[in-house]
Amino acid sequence: MRTILGWSVKLSIAGLLYVALSSGSVHLPETVLGYRVPDSARQWVDRNAQIADFGRQTQASFKGLADAIK
Repeated sequence: MRTILGWSVKLSIAGLLYVALSSGSVHLPETVLGYRVPDSARQWVDRNAQIADFGRQTQASFKGLADAIK
């Protein structure tokens, strides 16, 4: 039973990381099901959120340039 709980925690953290990578708007909580989320995982998600924001800003800038050229 303990192994199943451990794997479910690991899979839930992996799912949160995937959502954070794909959307860039998820922040990991301090704990998940009583387990502490590692600081490195939260920093990784935050960096990916910043990268996604930079991507959106760049895309908006290029769209503005394309509109100005037309």
